Amino acid sequence: MAREPLMDRARELAERGRYTAAPNPLVGSVVVRDGNIIGEGWHARAGGDHAEVAALKANGSSADGATMYVTLEPCNHHGRTPPCTDAILDAGIEHLVVGHLDPDPRMRGKSVEILRRAGVEVDVLDDGLLERQNEQFFQYMRTGRPFVHLKLATSLDGRIATSAGDSRWVTGEAARERAHLLRAEAGAILIGAGTVRADDPLLTPRGLSDNPPAINRVILDPRLTTSADSQLVRTAHDSPVLIFVDDTSLDGRALGLAERGVEVVAAPSIADGLDLGFVLDELGRQGIRGLLVEGGGETAGRFVAAGLVDKLTVFYAPRLLGPEGVPMIGSLLSPEFVAEAPRFSISDLEQIGDDIAVTLYPGEQEGHVHGAR
Repeated sequence: MAREPLMDRARELAERGRYTAAPNPLVGSVVVRDGNIIGEGWHARAGGDHAEVAALKANGSSADGATMYVTLEPCNHHGRTPPCTDAILDAGIEHLVVGHLDPDPRMRGKSVEILRRAGVEVDVLDDGLLERQNEQFFQYMRTGRPFVHLKLATSLDGRIATSAGDSRWVTGEAARERAHLLRAEAGAILIGAGTVRADDPLLTPRGLSDNPPAINRVILDPRLTTSADSQLVRTAHDSPVLIFVDDTSLDGRALGLAERGVEVVAAPSIADGLDLGFVLDELGRQGIRGLLVEGGGETAGRFVAAGLVDKLTVFYAPRLLGPEGVPMIGSLLSPEFVAEAPRFSISDLEQIGDDIAVTLYPGEQEGHVHGAR
């Protein structure tokens, strides 16, 4: 498919909301008249102007007879903001080029129909690059579950900690900064109770200039061992904390955590722990569209073994921790034959400081490695 330069520009603008727009999709817009760009905009964060409105406001003058390029189908319903279809009609846009239809059941071409009936010429490109740009949003709208992005930081020999359990720091500062960006992009982070006990993490995106919104912090803790004195619990009123426990563990401890602002949810258990399918369904019901899994090897292994990983990023550090170190994937993943092993396709390679980040998607997919940078 031939590229539309102005749609590519709109896609670039959409990227400016990468770390602030969650749980909303990334959207960019360009308004053109007589071959000249007269307005540009993007969606920065939930509750703020949508890209179409931002582009029209940036114009500052009439858009009568203009053409608008927008990466995702405009909304047609009242939410935190009025419908963008109304803004487009009120501005006098004559021609609309849509990068991709919105998978939201309230949309799916309905906005296109509304605008066409009102006399606007509408073209839909069905651009696959724009779907990949909003992979979290598309996954959520199609399945009701969040997009699961597994992040691992490991030595060259696949170890995430030494034999003594020391993991600070396997990777360098630049890779850790990138991990904070991944947190902001996802909007929710999941770890296991063992990581809470070992590291007492805060699990917030820090050191970012974009001021991302508060993210959801999720803990798999079947026996409800998370301490009320942990950093997660002490900051629950600032950034939500949700703990999944086995239903037999619901007792006075859960009430005490609830008083601290923590949401405790009983989940069914299966042979190897809490039912991850139930966990994802519940997170989806709460409107969480992206989930970054940062747990230890056992948590990572459970998601991989269950086929629930939608994207994998591995940060490889130029270190060797030896055979007694903690493996990045736990014992739950143990295929008998190589042919049975979960397979991933490399999408991107990037050098980040002294480390290498490898981005992968499950299965064999068309495409190629974008290249080391």
